[in-house]
Amino acid sequence: MGDANGLVAAMRNLLGTGESPPGSNTNFITQWYGANHTPWCDMTVSYAAAHSDNLAAVQGKHAWTVEHAKAFKSAGRWHYGVGGIRAGDVVFFDWGGSGNIDRIDHVGVVEAVHSNGSITTIEGNSSNKVGRHKRRSCIVGYGRPNFGSGGGSKPMPSNDGILRQGSKGNAVKTLQRNLNTVMKSGLGVDGDFGPATTAAVKAFQTKYKLEVDGEYGTKSAAMMKGALKGATTPPKPQPKPPTVTQVVVDGDFGPATCASLQRALNKHGATLEVDGAMGQLTNKALQRYLGVTADGDIGPNTVKALQKKVGATADGDWGSGTTTALQKKLNAGAF
Repeated sequence: MGDANGLVAAMRNLLGTGESPPGSNTNFITQWYGANHTPWCDMTVSYAAAHSDNLAAVQGKHAWTVEHAKAFKSAGRWHYGVGGIRAGDVVFFDWGGSGNIDRIDHVGVVEAVHSNGSITTIEGNSSNKVGRHKRRSCIVGYGRPNFGSGGGSKPMPSNDGILRQGSKGNAVKTLQRNLNTVMKSGLGVDGDFGPATTAAVKAFQTKYKLEVDGEYGTKSAAMMKGALKGATTPPKPQPKPPTVTQVVVDGDFGPATCASLQRALNKHGATLEVDGAMGQLTNKALQRYLGVTADGDIGPNTVKALQKKVGATADGDWGSGTTTALQKKLNAGAF
C-alpha cells in the first residue's frame, strides 16, 4: 500500500502531460485506462494512484467524477466542503457552483493546503493538460484515500457537512424549526438530532420523493429551501460563475475565463447559460462563431481557427499561449 506522498509525487510526475493530437482527449493516460476521446481528469487520478500503489486507496479505477465521489461517500470517506482537507486528498469540483455531488464535473489531487483557505491542486484535463492550480471556489468536497496504517492517512473530520442522528448544535435547531414549519413535526427545538428528528427527516424525504435515509444532506437541504417557499420540487441549482468583467491574464483556462468566453459568445447570438463550464453547448457555440464544423469536439481545426482569431501561433495546440491571447481579447471586448 502506498501513501499520500506517493500519490502527490505521481501526480507531479504527470505535470505538463497533454493530448495527442491536441484537443483529442487522447494520451498515454487514456490509453492506459482504455477510454480514448473521453474527458480524462479522473483517469489521471486513477493513473497516478495505480502508479504509486494507491489504486485501492482511492476507491479503484474511475473515469466518471460523480461515481468516484459517491464511491468515497459509500466508504465513509467523503466530506462536503474543505474543512479538514489535506495533501493527498482527492478533491471534486462543480464549476456551476451548486455544491451538489450529482453535478460534479472535475477532480484533482490536493498538493498543498494554505492558511487563507485556498488549496493547491494538480489536475488532469485542465486546459487540455495536467496542470497545477490554486483553488478555493466551486469545491463540492473531497474524498480521503484509505492509505492504511502508517501510509499518511488520517481519520475523516467528525463533521462531513451532513446532519444525522447524533449531530448537535444550531444547524440542528434550524432543521427542527423548518421541519415543524413544513411538516408540522412538533419537534422540540433543542439542537439534538435524536430519533424523533430522524423520523421527521424520513417523513420529509418520503413526502418529497427523496432517498429515505434519515440524513439531512445537500439534496434534502435543497428541497427544504423550496418547501419553505411552498414548492413541491427542489429549486434548480443556480450556477455561480465569476462575475468579473476583466479576467486575470495568466494562461489558465479556468471558470472565470470560460464564463467570460460564454458572455462574449452570447453577444454574438449564442444563448448559453453562463456557468463557467466548457461543455458541449459552449464548444458548439464557439465553433459556430469561428466558422468551423460545430460537432462539439475541440480538435486541431477548431483550435487553429481560435488561434487565428486571437492572434496566437496557429499550431492546433490549445496551450497557455492561446489562452493568454484569448484572455487579452476578452478583456478588450474584441472577441
